[in-house]
Amino acid sequence: YWNNAYSFAGFLLCFLLAVASGMRKRNFRLDLAFLGPWIVAFGAMILVAWPLSAYPSLSTRFLLYYVTCMLCVVVIVSTVETWRHLTRLMAFSSLALLVMSLAGLYQRIQGVEVNPSYVDMNLNKGMPGRVWSFYENPNTFAEVLLLLIPVAIAYMLCSKGWLGRFLGFFSAAVGCVAMAMTYSRASWVGLAFAAVVFVVLWNRKLIPFGILAALVVLAILPDTVFNRILTIFNTSDTSTNSRFPLYQAAGEFLQQRPVLGAGLGSDAVRQAIGDLNLFHGKDHFVHCHNIYLQVWCETGLVGVISFVGGILWTFKKGCRAVARATCDPVVRMTILGGAAALMGTMVCGLADYIWNYPRVMCIFWFVFALTIAGIKVCRRETEAA
Repeated sequence: YWNNAYSFAGFLLCFLLAVASGMRKRNFRLDLAFLGPWIVAFGAMILVAWPLSAYPSLSTRFLLYYVTCMLCVVVIVSTVETWRHLTRLMAFSSLALLVMSLAGLYQRIQGVEVNPSYVDMNLNKGMPGRVWSFYENPNTFAEVLLLLIPVAIAYMLCSKGWLGRFLGFFSAAVGCVAMAMTYSRASWVGLAFAAVVFVVLWNRKLIPFGILAALVVLAILPDTVFNRILTIFNTSDTSTNSRFPLYQAAGEFLQQRPVLGAGLGSDAVRQAIGDLNLFHGKDHFVHCHNIYLQVWCETGLVGVISFVGGILWTFKKGCRAVARATCDPVVRMTILGGAAALMGTMVCGLADYIWNYPRVMCIFWFVFALTIAGIKVCRRETEAA
């Protein structure tokens, strides 16, 4: 049972410790320059969107979620200085991935009851219940796996000891099995895209082998998983069909308030759409089921542009960093894993609001900070060389 105040308290403590320990270092400072102008602008829009919210009382607790993520990013980017620091972060990420994945497998062994609200039973006959591990919802669990599996693979490939290689491999393998058991289609597509990005940035000569491996995996997939894949573009699927009224309601709201949005948090957006009577679907409106629409509805036009621009800016910087011959192999793989995870998650975000659970939001920004920290270390190594 998790309380999001634990995340806030933990990162606030890390921030205070970082400042306290940095007092002994003459050149220590909180590093915002490496974040880039886009993400700094997005952070500013978060702080502005709260007082400008149409429902400030509903936005207050969401401000704390964003502040938690800001602390996470600032602490990691400011304190990581060497490839050893990056290795530790990847090692503990892999360990966390292993623990949550094993919990998902144990849940499957124990048996999971099929929840009709999670799946169209007419199109997915025989499909077992979807596992969720510690995350209350199978889609949420799948999004966490999507963020951490590429990091574990990067750790496996760059680890200098057999224990690290084994941890990275075993974590990624068990994570992939757990991912299949979530039956989360958007995350499957996101993980496939992350794999393509990873291979292209790592070694393009491996693309034919990657395609062959994908065909082999498709051939040996269980029937329930393969049938679930076939429903991705089936508009008669109730889960897919239910998203269209959500998109329509969000689009109509943005026509009325495109610049400012409703204010921070899904509660404010839900209240605004309810007050304007814009949603006409069968179920109730929870969120936009699309991260771009949701961020736009919460932070306005400048917010969504700065967010997307920040992720693309980071990916561009990451591509340049891994292309440098002076970049340390560990640092290079850290950037590769983080960049692939971010791009895969952004693809997943086309069909899901990946920040619906603050824990996933926190892990997203952790992976973002890990990537930025890798770019920072690579740049300093290049300058030193």
